Amino acid sequence: MEDSGNTGRPAVGEVVVRDGTRPGDLGAVAALHGTLYAAEYGMDTTMEAYVAVGLAELVMAWHDEGSYAAGRLWVAELDGRIVGATGLTRAEDDWGQLRWVVLAAEARGRGVGRALFERAMTEARARAYRGVYLWTVAGLDAAHHLYKSAGFRLTDSSPTRKWGVDAVEQRMELEF
Repeated sequence: MEDSGNTGRPAVGEVVVRDGTRPGDLGAVAALHGTLYAAEYGMDTTMEAYVAVGLAELVMAWHDEGSYAAGRLWVAELDGRIVGATGLTRAEDDWGQLRWVVLAAEARGRGVGRALFERAMTEARARAYRGVYLWTVAGLDAAHHLYKSAGFRLTDSSPTRKWGVDAVEQRMELEF
């Protein structure tokens, strides 16, 4: 996997993880959530809209504040297509929030999800956050395995009707 600092062109089939700051990145990340969560979990377009709103709020905060203090977004590219993403946003009480974790099927099993996750955790520690939390839904087994292996613990769980499906919404936390 190449790092965003590489100035050369990646080889065909090589995944590149980079900052998600280019025009089109936000739309691609929202679309990936929409298509993947619809196909794999039966969610409706409100999932994609929810992601798009959060991403738009992040970018507007970058603009308004003149910095990346509000958070960061990273994307994974494969042959010029965005196949994964994760973000970290500033939250209350010196915590960070892990957001927009998504990985297309063709990028799975290559360490891409872990690379994106580690990028966010490294950023959270560099910002001296007290910890990181995330909201997820039950049934995302690969993601939950990654979170638990990093030390996240389940702190809240409740049934909900969201994104067109009955789900169990869960909050997980990792205190540093």
